[in-house]
Amino acid sequence: MSSAIAPQETTTPAVVVRARVFGESDKIVTFLTRDLGKVTGIAKGAKRSKRRFVNVLEPFTHVSLRLRQRPASDLAFISACELLDAPRSFTLDLQKFAYASYILELTDRMIRGREAGPETYELVRDALGLLERSAPEPGLLRGFELHLLGLTGYEPSLDRCRRCGTALAAVDAVYAQPARGGLLCARCRGDGRTYVISRATLERLTLLQRASFAAADARDFVLQPGVAAEARALLRSFFAAAVTFPLASEQLLDER
Repeated sequence: MSSAIAPQETTTPAVVVRARVFGESDKIVTFLTRDLGKVTGIAKGAKRSKRRFVNVLEPFTHVSLRLRQRPASDLAFISACELLDAPRSFTLDLQKFAYASYILELTDRMIRGREAGPETYELVRDALGLLERSAPEPGLLRGFELHLLGLTGYEPSLDRCRRCGTALAAVDAVYAQPARGGLLCARCRGDGRTYVISRATLERLTLLQRASFAAADARDFVLQPGVAAEARALLRSFFAAAVTFPLASEQLLDER
Protein backbone atom coordinates (compact mmCIF):
# COMPACT_ATOMS: atom_id res chain seq x y z
CA MET A 1 0.00 0.00 0.00
CA SER A 2 1.51 3.32 -1.05
CA SER A 3 0.83 6.70 0.41
CA ALA A 4 0.97 10.03 -1.40
CA ILE A 5 4.00 12.13 -0.66
CA ALA A 6 3.07 15.65 0.39
CA PRO A 7 4.72 18.35 -1.75
CA GLN A 8 7.66 20.02 -0.05
CA GLU A 9 7.65 23.69 0.81
CA THR A 10 10.06 25.95 -1.03
CA THR A 11 11.24 29.38 0.03
CA THR A 12 12.50 31.86 -2.54
CA PRO A 13 12.85 35.64 -2.95
CA ALA A 14 10.20 37.02 -5.27
CA VAL A 15 8.64 40.18 -6.68
CA VAL A 16 4.85 40.41 -6.73
CA VAL A 17 3.75 40.95 -10.34
CA ARG A 18 -0.04 41.03 -9.98
CA ALA A 19 -2.80 39.95 -7.63
CA ARG A 20 -6.56 39.60 -7.72
CA VAL A 21 -9.27 38.66 -5.25
CA PHE A 22 -10.62 35.13 -5.63
CA GLY A 23 -13.84 34.21 -3.90
CA GLU A 24 -14.70 35.83 -0.61
CA SER A 25 -11.34 35.75 1.10
CA ASP A 26 -8.60 34.32 -1.14
CA LYS A 27 -6.18 35.93 -3.59
CA ILE A 28 -4.57 34.66 -6.78
CA VAL A 29 -1.06 36.11 -6.95
CA THR A 30 1.62 35.96 -9.64
CA PHE A 31 5.26 36.23 -8.58
CA LEU A 32 8.54 36.47 -10.41
CA THR A 33 10.83 34.36 -8.26
CA ARG A 34 14.58 33.87 -8.14
CA ASP A 35 14.47 30.07 -8.04
CA LEU A 36 11.21 29.00 -9.71
CA GLY A 37 10.63 31.50 -12.51
CA LYS A 38 7.15 32.98 -12.80
CA VAL A 39 4.75 31.29 -10.43
CA THR A 40 1.06 31.84 -9.77
CA GLY A 41 -0.40 30.68 -6.49
CA ILE A 42 -3.43 30.91 -4.26
CA ALA A 43 -3.17 32.63 -0.89
CA LYS A 44 -6.00 31.19 1.18
CA GLY A 45 -7.68 33.74 3.43
CA ALA A 46 -5.35 36.52 2.25
CA LYS A 47 -8.10 39.12 2.07
CA ARG A 48 -8.89 38.63 5.74
CA SER A 49 -5.43 37.69 7.02
CA LYS A 50 -4.13 39.73 9.93
CA ARG A 51 -0.80 37.94 10.19
CA ARG A 52 0.46 35.91 7.19
CA PHE A 53 -0.33 38.24 4.30
CA VAL A 54 -0.55 41.77 5.66
CA ASN A 55 0.69 44.29 3.02
CA VAL A 56 2.85 41.71 1.21
CA LEU A 57 0.75 40.77 -1.81
CA GLU A 58 0.67 44.12 -3.62
CA PRO A 59 2.42 44.60 -6.98
CA PHE A 60 6.07 45.76 -6.80
CA THR A 61 6.52 44.28 -3.32
CA HIS A 62 9.71 42.27 -2.76
CA VAL A 63 9.10 39.27 -0.52
CA SER A 64 10.45 36.00 0.76
CA LEU A 65 7.84 33.59 -0.59
CA ARG A 66 7.04 30.24 0.97
CA LEU A 67 4.94 27.92 -1.18
CA ARG A 68 4.07 24.36 -2.04
CA GLN A 69 3.82 23.35 -5.68
CA ARG A 70 0.98 20.96 -6.42
CA PRO A 71 1.56 18.47 -9.28
CA ALA A 72 -2.10 18.26 -10.21
CA SER A 73 -2.67 22.02 -10.32
CA ASP A 74 -1.25 25.04 -12.12
CA LEU A 75 -1.70 26.99 -8.90
CA ALA A 76 0.86 26.70 -6.12
CA PHE A 77 -0.27 26.93 -2.51
CA ILE A 78 1.16 30.06 -0.87
CA SER A 79 1.97 29.29 2.74
CA ALA A 80 3.37 32.67 3.76
CA CYS A 81 5.18 35.80 2.60
CA GLU A 82 7.74 37.81 4.52
CA LEU A 83 8.23 41.42 3.48
CA LEU A 84 11.72 42.26 2.23
CA ASP A 85 11.04 45.64 0.63
CA ALA A 86 8.04 47.73 -0.39
CA PRO A 87 8.78 50.69 -2.67
CA ARG A 88 6.93 53.64 -1.16
CA SER A 89 7.50 56.26 -3.82
CA PHE A 90 5.42 54.35 -6.40
CA THR A 91 2.25 55.17 -4.46
CA LEU A 92 3.21 58.85 -4.15
CA ASP A 93 4.49 59.57 -7.66
CA LEU A 94 2.16 58.69 -10.55
CA GLN A 95 4.96 58.75 -13.10
CA LYS A 96 7.02 56.29 -11.07
CA PHE A 97 3.91 54.14 -10.68
CA ALA A 98 3.47 54.14 -14.48
CA TYR A 99 7.12 53.19 -15.05
CA ALA A 100 6.98 50.38 -12.48
CA SER A 101 3.69 49.08 -13.89
CA TYR A 102 5.21 48.95 -17.38
CA ILE A 103 8.23 47.00 -16.10
CA LEU A 104 6.01 44.38 -14.48
CA GLU A 105 3.47 44.15 -17.31
CA LEU A 106 6.11 43.78 -20.01
CA THR A 107 7.91 41.10 -17.98
CA ASP A 108 4.65 39.27 -17.37
CA ARG A 109 3.88 39.26 -21.10
CA MET A 110 7.38 38.14 -22.11
CA ILE A 111 7.84 35.34 -19.55
CA ARG A 112 6.05 32.07 -20.16
CA GLY A 113 5.38 29.90 -17.15
CA ARG A 114 8.45 29.04 -15.11
CA GLU A 115 11.04 29.53 -17.83
CA ALA A 116 12.64 32.63 -16.29
CA GLY A 117 16.01 32.24 -14.59
CA PRO A 118 17.39 34.15 -11.61
CA GLU A 119 18.80 36.82 -13.97
CA THR A 120 15.27 37.93 -14.91
CA TYR A 121 14.24 38.19 -11.27
CA GLU A 122 17.40 40.19 -10.51
CA LEU A 123 16.78 42.51 -13.47
CA VAL A 124 13.24 43.33 -12.34
CA ARG A 125 14.28 43.69 -8.70
CA ASP A 126 17.19 46.01 -9.57
CA ALA A 127 15.21 48.08 -12.08
CA LEU A 128 12.45 48.68 -9.53
CA GLY A 129 15.08 49.49 -6.91
CA LEU A 130 16.74 52.06 -9.16
CA LEU A 131 13.37 53.61 -9.97
CA GLU A 132 12.52 53.79 -6.26
CA ARG A 133 15.60 55.87 -5.44
CA SER A 134 15.83 57.95 -8.64
CA ALA A 135 13.89 60.29 -10.88
CA PRO A 136 12.12 58.37 -13.67
CA GLU A 137 14.03 58.62 -16.95
CA PRO A 138 12.81 57.22 -20.31
CA GLY A 139 16.23 55.64 -20.76
CA LEU A 140 15.58 53.45 -17.73
CA LEU A 141 12.70 51.78 -19.58
CA ARG A 142 14.73 51.48 -22.78
CA GLY A 143 17.61 49.90 -20.88
CA PHE A 144 15.22 47.53 -19.14
CA GLU A 145 13.68 46.54 -22.48
CA LEU A 146 17.09 45.77 -23.97
CA HIS A 147 18.09 43.60 -21.02
CA LEU A 148 14.74 41.78 -21.05
CA LEU A 149 15.07 41.10 -24.77
CA GLY A 150 18.46 39.55 -24.11
CA LEU A 151 17.19 37.33 -21.30
CA THR A 152 14.22 36.07 -23.32
CA GLY A 153 16.15 35.23 -26.50
CA TYR A 154 15.24 38.27 -28.60
CA GLU A 155 18.40 40.31 -28.10
CA PRO A 156 18.99 42.62 -31.07
CA SER A 157 22.45 43.06 -32.54
CA LEU A 158 23.18 46.78 -32.38
CA ASP A 159 26.68 46.63 -33.81
CA ARG A 160 26.28 44.49 -36.96
CA CYS A 161 23.96 44.23 -39.93
CA ARG A 162 21.43 41.50 -39.27
CA ARG A 163 21.76 40.15 -42.79
CA CYS A 164 25.43 40.38 -43.85
CA GLY A 165 27.22 40.95 -40.54
CA THR A 166 28.91 44.20 -41.58
CA ALA A 167 30.00 46.34 -38.63
CA LEU A 168 27.49 49.18 -38.43
CA ALA A 169 30.15 51.58 -37.15
CA ALA A 170 31.75 51.39 -40.60
CA VAL A 171 28.66 52.28 -42.66
CA ASP A 172 27.20 55.68 -43.48
CA ALA A 173 23.57 54.88 -42.64
CA VAL A 174 21.83 52.33 -40.43
CA TYR A 175 18.27 51.17 -41.09
CA ALA A 176 15.72 49.48 -38.87
CA GLN A 177 13.47 46.85 -40.41
CA PRO A 178 10.54 46.29 -38.02
CA ALA A 179 9.37 43.13 -39.81
CA ARG A 180 12.72 41.46 -39.07
CA GLY A 181 13.35 43.14 -35.72
CA GLY A 182 16.90 44.05 -36.65
CA LEU A 183 19.29 46.65 -38.08
CA LEU A 184 20.54 46.67 -41.64
CA CYS A 185 23.21 48.41 -43.66
CA ALA A 186 22.24 50.30 -46.83
CA ARG A 187 23.28 47.40 -49.06
CA CYS A 188 20.94 44.97 -47.28
CA ARG A 189 17.91 47.17 -46.67
CA GLY A 190 16.24 45.92 -49.90
CA ASP A 191 12.70 46.89 -50.75
CA GLY A 192 11.16 46.13 -47.36
CA ARG A 193 9.78 48.79 -45.06
CA THR A 194 12.74 50.40 -43.31
CA TYR A 195 13.64 53.69 -41.68
CA VAL A 196 16.91 55.38 -40.76
CA ILE A 197 18.21 55.17 -37.19
CA SER A 198 20.37 58.07 -36.07
CA ARG A 199 23.91 57.42 -34.94
CA ALA A 200 23.15 59.17 -31.63
CA THR A 201 20.30 56.78 -30.86
CA LEU A 202 22.35 53.74 -31.78
CA GLU A 203 25.23 54.83 -29.54
CA ARG A 204 22.96 55.48 -26.55
CA LEU A 205 21.18 52.14 -26.95
CA THR A 206 24.52 50.35 -27.13
CA LEU A 207 25.49 51.91 -23.80
CA LEU A 208 22.12 51.04 -22.26
CA GLN A 209 22.47 47.45 -23.44
CA ARG A 210 25.68 47.18 -21.40
CA ALA A 211 24.50 49.09 -18.31
CA SER A 212 24.10 47.29 -15.00
CA PHE A 213 20.96 48.19 -13.08
CA ALA A 214 22.50 46.96 -9.85
CA ALA A 215 25.35 49.47 -10.04
CA ALA A 216 23.72 52.16 -12.18
CA ASP A 217 22.91 55.77 -11.47
CA ALA A 218 19.81 57.43 -12.92
CA ARG A 219 22.09 59.78 -14.85
CA ASP A 220 23.25 56.78 -16.90
CA PHE A 221 19.75 56.59 -18.40
CA VAL A 222 19.17 60.20 -19.46
CA LEU A 223 18.13 60.52 -23.12
CA GLN A 224 17.65 63.61 -25.22
CA PRO A 225 13.98 63.97 -26.36
CA GLY A 226 14.66 63.11 -30.01
CA VAL A 227 16.75 60.08 -29.09
CA ALA A 228 14.14 58.96 -26.53
CA ALA A 229 11.32 58.97 -29.11
CA GLU A 230 13.39 57.16 -31.72
CA ALA A 231 14.64 54.58 -29.24
CA ARG A 232 11.11 53.82 -28.05
CA ALA A 233 9.87 53.22 -31.60
CA LEU A 234 12.84 51.01 -32.44
CA LEU A 235 12.57 48.85 -29.34
CA ARG A 236 8.85 48.40 -29.82
CA SER A 237 9.65 46.83 -33.20
CA PHE A 238 12.03 44.39 -31.50
CA PHE A 239 9.20 43.22 -29.21
CA ALA A 240 6.68 42.84 -32.03
CA ALA A 241 7.27 39.10 -32.43
CA ALA A 242 6.37 38.41 -28.80
CA VAL A 243 4.15 41.24 -27.53
CA THR A 244 1.10 42.97 -28.98
CA PHE A 245 1.19 46.66 -28.18
CA PRO A 246 -0.04 48.79 -26.61
CA LEU A 247 0.15 47.45 -23.07
CA ALA A 248 -2.34 48.75 -20.53
CA SER A 249 0.46 50.50 -18.64
CA GLU A 250 1.52 52.34 -21.79
CA GLN A 251 -1.66 54.37 -21.74
CA LEU A 252 -0.73 55.56 -18.27
CA LEU A 253 2.78 56.39 -19.48
CA ASP A 254 1.43 58.37 -22.42
CA GLU A 255 -0.76 60.44 -20.12
CA ARG A 256 2.21 61.63 -18.09
